[in-house]
Amino acid sequence: MLPPAESTRDASIGAPEGTGPLGTGIPGTPPPPEAPPPEARPSWVPRLAMGLALGLLTFLAFGLWADLGRLGDAASRFAWAWMLPVLGLSLANYGLRFLRWHVYLRAAQIRVPTAFSAGVFASGLAMSITPGKLGEILKTALLRDGAGVPAARSFPVVVTERLSDLVAVLALAAVGMAAGLGNTGVLLAGAGLTVAMFLVLATGPGTRLTFRAFALLARRKIPEEAFAEAREAQRRLWAPLPLVAGLILGTLAWFAEAAGLFVVVSAFPGSALGLSAAVFIYALGTLAGALSFLPGGLVATEATLAVLLAAQGFPGVDPATADALAVASTLLIRLATLWFAVAVGGVGLLWLGARRKASRS
Repeated sequence: MLPPAESTRDASIGAPEGTGPLGTGIPGTPPPPEAPPPEARPSWVPRLAMGLALGLLTFLAFGLWADLGRLGDAASRFAWAWMLPVLGLSLANYGLRFLRWHVYLRAAQIRVPTAFSAGVFASGLAMSITPGKLGEILKTALLRDGAGVPAARSFPVVVTERLSDLVAVLALAAVGMAAGLGNTGVLLAGAGLTVAMFLVLATGPGTRLTFRAFALLARRKIPEEAFAEAREAQRRLWAPLPLVAGLILGTLAWFAEAAGLFVVVSAFPGSALGLSAAVFIYALGTLAGALSFLPGGLVATEATLAVLLAAQGFPGVDPATADALAVASTLLIRLATLWFAVAVGGVGLLWLGARRKASRS
């Protein structure tokens, strides 16, 4: 038997108007829970996709330049077992640079768990394919969101990292230059850029200008008091101990990656490239890529490495074969350095994302 109409009416007293069972509008029942909004696609995804596309185009262009048939023949001569130590040297580079990153964090009075610090550092490697590695300001956002670190305090750490890298690569190139291995054009340009960065960061107005540029890149308004915090963090980072420690660690890190080029070239029959020449060529290619301001130094780094390796790496073979071997060496070392770094960075981003989701649940 149906309940009397009065019972239904009484049950609806005080209920919100327009609600009902399953959201049908019948009074007396609460509205259904709203579905959670879909997660926005991370802002780094388009940057990675663009870098990957440019990388594929670069590989294709250099393959066509060297002749795909000759390039395939060169690859068949490569002793692929030697890629393991090459990847190991790249990991040594990342490990030394992470140690430097952690030293810088401590100098800037940023205290975070070591595992989280490693995840943030690794995530920054994914941004190696952005122009001048500017995408590494992502690390300031990760520190802010994951540990509440103000961007004003962490941004000088990222800038000091880049300056330390530039000085380290310049030092490696200068050693080769002193041994008479090349001309001075790229080296002088890199030295000029380093001096300009030092002068900008060593002055109060320069620090303010750099931080304003960061605000534009981050698309956020920076409070005035943040400039003083950034300046103080920069002063601590440039104290003698962290500054010297960072330069030593950075030089060792980039030497390890440059030694990887020596291993790659040596794995081809007919190669005659010494370690000092390999370090010089790799440092010069890295500088050329940095000065080009192209994403990941693409094209500029590859062109520099390929031309110098063709001229110095394979003197006992005909020019066409030397070109193919030089391009193969270039593409292999870039796979083991730039693209390996991007892969490691992708793992870091996924790990931090899983960690953030676990903390919310």
